[in-house]
Amino acid sequence: MGSAAVKRRNRRAHLGLALGLGGAAVVAACSGDPHTGATASSGSSTGAPHPGEASGTTVSSSLAVTKDDAMLWIVNQDSDSVSVIDTKSRALVVEIPLGPAPALDPTKRFEPKVSPRALAIVDSKKVYVAGETANRVFVLDAETHAVLTSIPVPAAPSGIAAAPDGSAVYVVSNEAAQITEIDPKTDAVVKSVGVTEHPWSISVSADGQSLFVTHLLLDPGVSVIDARTLTLRSKAPLADQPQGSEKRVPNGVARGLYAAVPHPMTGELWVPHLLLAVKTAEPALDFESTVFPTISTLKADGTAEARRLLFQPSAVPGAKGSFSDSVSGPRAVAFTPDGKLALLALGQSEDVMVFDAVTGNEVALVRPLPSAMLEGIVVDHAGKHAYVDGRNTHDVTVLALDETNTIVPVKVDGPSIDRIKVDPMPAELRHGQRLFYTANSAVFPVTKNFWVACATCHIEGGSDAVTWLFSAGPRDTPSNAGGPINTGFLLHQGLRSDVNQYDETIRTEQGGNYHLDKPAQKPDLDALAAYVNHAIPFPQNPHLAADGKLTPSQKHGETLFTNLCTACHSGPYLTDSGSGNPKLDFSMPIVLHDVGTCVSTGAVKDQPGKDIGGNMHTACDFDTPTLRGVFATAPYFHDGSARTLKDVVDRLPFSSGLPDADKADLIAYLQTL
Repeated sequence: MGSAAVKRRNRRAHLGLALGLGGAAVVAACSGDPHTGATASSGSSTGAPHPGEASGTTVSSSLAVTKDDAMLWIVNQDSDSVSVIDTKSRALVVEIPLGPAPALDPTKRFEPKVSPRALAIVDSKKVYVAGETANRVFVLDAETHAVLTSIPVPAAPSGIAAAPDGSAVYVVSNEAAQITEIDPKTDAVVKSVGVTEHPWSISVSADGQSLFVTHLLLDPGVSVIDARTLTLRSKAPLADQPQGSEKRVPNGVARGLYAAVPHPMTGELWVPHLLLAVKTAEPALDFESTVFPTISTLKADGTAEARRLLFQPSAVPGAKGSFSDSVSGPRAVAFTPDGKLALLALGQSEDVMVFDAVTGNEVALVRPLPSAMLEGIVVDHAGKHAYVDGRNTHDVTVLALDETNTIVPVKVDGPSIDRIKVDPMPAELRHGQRLFYTANSAVFPVTKNFWVACATCHIEGGSDAVTWLFSAGPRDTPSNAGGPINTGFLLHQGLRSDVNQYDETIRTEQGGNYHLDKPAQKPDLDALAAYVNHAIPFPQNPHLAADGKLTPSQKHGETLFTNLCTACHSGPYLTDSGSGNPKLDFSMPIVLHDVGTCVSTGAVKDQPGKDIGGNMHTACDFDTPTLRGVFATAPYFHDGSARTLKDVVDRLPFSSGLPDADKADLIAYLQTL
């Protein structure tokens, strides 16, 4: 072990003794670089009983334990099923299908029709499951394991939680930006409320009076909703972290708010998220100055930030923070019942970090875990075990918890538990999924020091909704939803033609070491390309009727679109990229356009770019992006300078001659694409 690691271990041990945790402050595994993961938990507010005494699962999560800790319920996002695991025998009891097993469609796409993302147990009798691509909540009998019914809800339900007394179930619809209340007695929707865009998760206060909803992308923060009236009470934004003189010190804008979990004693809300350093420009911008894992906490009423737990880079003298191990992909948080420890599951570094939940300081890191693509974590009601959802490995890692252990308070307890009978996802796509979501540099050379994954910027396979200051110019992160295959050339200047050519991106932006010309690495890059092209779904569209019929306004907008836009946005993928060049041959002409968005002033300007064939592309000519799923990909233009579709339409050449009513109809149609 190096001297720096020894000092870090001794410092943690000293800190733990000072906090009364003893050796719990010692890192769980003395490995070089830390690892990240994903977690979710049950929690409650001040003075309230632990949720184990309540009737409903009050924090949205991909997994939950029954009140007696005997059974673990978990969603299988890629198998369209829910599994029940006996926690004593650690064996799969049953896998409950929510629909036909997913399979490749005729175009070789793999898109589950249900995509269960979260579940909530109510009164130990029913289990409610949010089916993201089905736009439904499935109701299961907790004893017979039968599917009782399914309830239509607005587009893309991603989170679900129940009132502590089991009197209500609350559903978050990510694309529709709606919160829906279901009455468990009748399984009927009783009311709903709109929130700002891209909500993801939800938790319920211990007294059942408040709902806390996280927002994943633009306008990041937590909305507070009155549970009695289902009306929006307030929203607490997460502030940007100021940029200092050292680029390796955490800074940037918040993104990826996957959970808001109340501390079981104080009610303080723990919100894991990313900080994206959008003010650092290349060449200074590199893998270790791009993104930083963070936990922000809010006051128990959700009205304002309380504190921020930041990464402390050990290589920067004088840097301060709550943890010094390098990890990535903060996903979910779970507390021990007494509130002493908080476990953070890191989806991309594929590990679990343990915090003193009072001081907010790191006391241990559990690495490696047998599971990959961590999307949830839950602690049992006895406080003896935690269960971690490994989506990619379709298993559950069991962690043993012992706060009295003076050396290792949290450790992997036995082999992981497989939770499905047959994996429906083809092996190449499953491998590509791992590569897309992992930052585990101990296994794959996709990054250095467990720092950044493809999914760090392409959150949920889409976009991070920020503009990066690259050497080529300011660049909005494009969405991979639906896959870039069949959309022509890639990158904003049309410099690539295939996803596996992004080995250069891995090297220059992620600090990794993949080369397409190395035969041993090509299968990995091909698998990554196959996953991106064929297994990232299109977003569910809240603007389009279930039967696909257009409203009169949308129909008129379609006519306007045909007359005004199809010169560039044509064909099934609504782009002219690759027109006249179906093989995407860089030696042939490439169709690009100057639409007046070129950035020619300021500190970072658009620059000419060289394509993979060695040809130079001019600075102000850009590839036509697909418009499929455009309603979900704000901001717009290559530099992200248009916040809304209205901003886009207002800046187009034909805008000055178009009445406002026509603009509104055109936008209404664009939202259906």
